[in-house]
Amino acid sequence: MIKLTAFGDEISPNLEIQMDTLASEGIYYIDLRGLGGKNVLQLSEEEIAEVKKSLDIRGFCISSIASPIGVNSITDDFTPQLNDMMRAIDLAKYFGTPYIRIRSFIIPKGENPLKYRAEVLRRIKELTSIAEQKSVILLLENDTTMYGDTGGRTLDILKSIHSTNLRFAFDPANFLRSSVLPMTQAYPLVEPYISYIHMKDARKDTGEVVPPGEGDAEIIKLLTTLKERNYSGFISIEPKGRPGIADRDFFLAAAKSLKRLLNKIGLKWDEHPYQDTYSHFSNSSAILKKHAPFPPACPQVISPETVDSWIPLTPLEKMAQTDYDVLIVGSGAGGGAALWRLCDQWRNKGKRVGMIEAGDLLLPTHVDNLGLLSRERAAQYITSITKPLGKTLPEFSGAKQVFALGGRTLQWAAASPRIPSYLISQWPIPKNELNIYYKIAEQVMNVNETFSKSSYPTRVILNRLWANGFINATSIPFAVDITPTKYGAIHSNTVFSSIHFLAEALNYRSFDLAVKARAVQLLIEKGKTTGVKVMSPDLKSYWIKAKTIVLSASTFETPRLLLHSGISGPAIGHFLIDHSALAANPIINRKLLPEDLGRIGILIPNTKENPYQIEFGIPDTPLQDGVEMIFHGYGNVEPRFENMLYLDPHRRDKYGVPKIQVHFNFSYRDRVVIQQLTAGMERVFSSLGFIEGRPDIYMRAPGDDNHESGTCRMGNDPYTSAVNRFGQIHGISGLYVADNSILPTLGANPTLTTVALAIRTADYIIHNTNN
Repeated sequence: MIKLTAFGDEISPNLEIQMDTLASEGIYYIDLRGLGGKNVLQLSEEEIAEVKKSLDIRGFCISSIASPIGVNSITDDFTPQLNDMMRAIDLAKYFGTPYIRIRSFIIPKGENPLKYRAEVLRRIKELTSIAEQKSVILLLENDTTMYGDTGGRTLDILKSIHSTNLRFAFDPANFLRSSVLPMTQAYPLVEPYISYIHMKDARKDTGEVVPPGEGDAEIIKLLTTLKERNYSGFISIEPKGRPGIADRDFFLAAAKSLKRLLNKIGLKWDEHPYQDTYSHFSNSSAILKKHAPFPPACPQVISPETVDSWIPLTPLEKMAQTDYDVLIVGSGAGGGAALWRLCDQWRNKGKRVGMIEAGDLLLPTHVDNLGLLSRERAAQYITSITKPLGKTLPEFSGAKQVFALGGRTLQWAAASPRIPSYLISQWPIPKNELNIYYKIAEQVMNVNETFSKSSYPTRVILNRLWANGFINATSIPFAVDITPTKYGAIHSNTVFSSIHFLAEALNYRSFDLAVKARAVQLLIEKGKTTGVKVMSPDLKSYWIKAKTIVLSASTFETPRLLLHSGISGPAIGHFLIDHSALAANPIINRKLLPEDLGRIGILIPNTKENPYQIEFGIPDTPLQDGVEMIFHGYGNVEPRFENMLYLDPHRRDKYGVPKIQVHFNFSYRDRVVIQQLTAGMERVFSSLGFIEGRPDIYMRAPGDDNHESGTCRMGNDPYTSAVNRFGQIHGISGLYVADNSILPTLGANPTLTTVALAIRTADYIIHNTNN
């Protein structure tokens, strides 16, 4: 089945008029040549983006980039044509077409074309070589005054270069105006190379251009032959054949005349453009002979776009021109989870989803998944990309930040326990409902206990802990993909990071992503969010419009952005919580535990009776007498209004946003839990039976465990919480939070819970947007 397209600039220089006219004739493809009096190659990036946006809205596709390449004298400098070629390739990939129209260079009047044959072939061969490298297809059109004005010289070019990336656009009227009978003298020669038809007709005696079928260009014979040969490519309506000469009435007459001929001959055409343009183009001949002695050449699969990094990025300039249904600020665990869920549920809904990240592209996966980074080198690298925020926060001196795509999930320990039920019961969410989202989060993050359960010493350790009263002791649930590589499925990103969310989201649908994009202000109008002010590293400002905004910038940055935007709810920035964190590094006496160790990871969960969690293990299996274990203990800290984050009026960053200051201390109740935790860790040491001596236990600085939460806590009361049970800021429509800051309490590592809540928030947004 053929597809109809047209040179829109022969209708009008105005794109909207072009689309209105074409739509009235049921044509949704355009050969893009000129707009607003300019050739397509001369349009600015902003104009191109606006064209693409308009086409997408109306459901139009570009069938070819009708470039002016080759429409200059063969004696002119060739360099500008090469520059035009690169621009045309960029546009072809941007608009999703493999085809770029070229011509064969003007021969000086009165001179023998064969004098310039070698130079013509050299130039077109160089253009074709570039096309081969960039996976595009050049359409060589025959034209008067050009080297390729006859069937013989056109065949000479196509046959001499002999590339599947150089095809032929057959123009019957141009042959006629070169005193060549199109179907009698030209078509039999060039038939094997035809992949495109330019449809116009003319009178032989006067040269007057007329609607198809009313002249001498043998149009009926051409269409009949195309039907016989099962032609399935484009027929492009180019009624006048002169760029910039717009005549809407003549175009309509030509289109109607062509369709009458198609109907008369019985040549069917498809008026619906394909969404995946490339997969329906063939770079082999579109004309298939009856009873061909061998099959046609296989079509190349050409990617509609290329990317300059391991994830597609969108310029802020372009994002500022888009109205987003949802814009996510921050790409860590919560932001990644929300993006994944939105893309999963909105695969074909036509919604606009964007994400901005203040950091840059640093690692394409979790640091442990990179063989180049040993544990020591990985630690050194993480230190280099970590910002020690606590240097200016004396009461929260262990605080750290990582600004990067993926955030702190690039280097987290991957321990993923659930927050205990006795603490969840205090939240404004039904426990059964949260359990559903826990299951979804655990599934997508590959959370399992098997990873740290396989070694024999793990069973020994668990038996000893159970016998000494730690009946809840178990293997640490880690977010680690342990699925074997089989059935052709390769599992390379073993330890989970938010990059996994972004990758999965891209598999479902496209989204816009900008890095090094610092959100500095939220725009709220009449109680509803309308956009975000974003700044680039060169301090250029952009307003990005969005109906819904999801803040996932972190426990520090989310309230900072809210407060700087004048959104100062009673609880925003308050109720800062973090675990009281203890650490120890006891030495195993290998004589008392001689077995091969493997990876050991043990969890003693938080309970109401013992409000703390203990994790310990051995990440590697060194062959040495004394092996150092890693012990961490995390005690509950009660959420209190006076523990808070606030804006420092005396210090601002380079974007003009006030920096933060923190007031934090442990209450009497917190100190009692610290004492309980210390005693619990000592009981574990003695229960194991293979620890040398009495290990020292150290108090880690507040914030050092990366578990800070609570500064936009969730609740029903706007005076004691910042967001409601779905993560929406109280009193502001369309503004949500999906990071650790919404957790009302802590009783375990927060990442899994943050992911579960972010997915739940995304589902709420989807439900309300769809309704």
